[in-house]
Amino acid sequence: MIKTIKDFKKKQGAYVLTSSMLVKISSFVISLLLIRILSTEEFGWFSYALSSLSFFIPFTGGGLQHSYLRFAPSISSDAKKSFLFNYSLRWGALFCILLVAIVWLAIPWITDEMEGASVYLQWLSFFIISFFFIDMVKVQYRVEGRNRSFAAIDVWSSLSLLFIGIAVAYIWSAKAYVIAYVLIPLLISIIYLRKIKLGESFSIPEKYWSYGLWVGLGAIASQLMYSLDVFLVGKLIQDPIQIAIYRSASIIPMALFFIPNAFMVTHYTELAEKSTDLKFLKNFAADYSKLFLFIAVSMVVFLIMISDILIPFLFGEAYIEAVFLFQILLIGLVGAFILRIPYGNLLAAVGHSDWNAWIAIGMLLLNVLLNYFAILKWGIVGAAYVTSGLLWLSGLVSFLFFRKYLRGLSA
Repeated sequence: MIKTIKDFKKKQGAYVLTSSMLVKISSFVISLLLIRILSTEEFGWFSYALSSLSFFIPFTGGGLQHSYLRFAPSISSDAKKSFLFNYSLRWGALFCILLVAIVWLAIPWITDEMEGASVYLQWLSFFIISFFFIDMVKVQYRVEGRNRSFAAIDVWSSLSLLFIGIAVAYIWSAKAYVIAYVLIPLLISIIYLRKIKLGESFSIPEKYWSYGLWVGLGAIASQLMYSLDVFLVGKLIQDPIQIAIYRSASIIPMALFFIPNAFMVTHYTELAEKSTDLKFLKNFAADYSKLFLFIAVSMVVFLIMISDILIPFLFGEAYIEAVFLFQILLIGLVGAFILRIPYGNLLAAVGHSDWNAWIAIGMLLLNVLLNYFAILKWGIVGAAYVTSGLLWLSGLVSFLFFRKYLRGLSA
């Protein structure tokens, strides 16, 4: 376990962890300020447009940034890596333009009952291109092992949006914020992209395209799994107060996922590079489990002990009902920390994004079925039980699939 912590520090993991925390804080502050600056209608239209766009984001660039992150670490030649980067950037940009066109065609249907959101979605659609470009830059830093630079670009992007975006929103309202939201990551990425060399041509790795598309499909299914409980609570209970209580209970547990995610991001390129090294993968999984079992259990015990004080302090006495839901979801957090997050990332790193996608789709279908009956019978408590249970179940399935992969290596 000590060796794992030392490796994390050696790979500049502290920078990744710190940047993830700063990005979370910055995002929270931006939301609070926008609520105060914008009118209720403006904020509602912007939120709806941004939520609609989130469905398309996992498919930006055809997932080629994920493919590059998976395959580039195993290429020894820097010239060939540059060629693969340019290939991914060029074809990914074309895919983004196609995706923007699809969004524009879908806008009349998406905003049929929220016409005020259409202009926001029109502008936000170009974020698909910005997101892909800056994602490619961050992926390149990770491939080069420059996690400090990777972390820095995340911090610069979020802080620029906080100060510049909020300033233009205060002066010129929501549309100006949307333009800043699109342009800031684009401008930051262009500074780096100008330095990329053409590289040396070679044959593109097999399954390069399909890997990225499977990552996108799995991301969509995972994203829906996290948000489906709130949607079903609204549809089946139709009580905004109950939705607010449930949502408040889930904010802290879901936000804490950045801790294991930062750890896996730090080690991802090494895992991809050593994806056929049976001993390394076994040792990494064992060391990770020891470290994060201790972290998760310690954190959850502490938060459960102070939950009666913490929830009313943060959200007010009106949310006292969220305490029990918060405790249930914290149990699920342990499953996410020690199973779902590490083994989902491990499967992706060794090239099985397709397995991740099928697991996510299966859990999504199970989520719909279980939540439907649990919410009808137990209300929001039922939704919390299902969400917590599925975090454990999906993690266990990912673990079993990773064990299957290891058995294949040892055969």
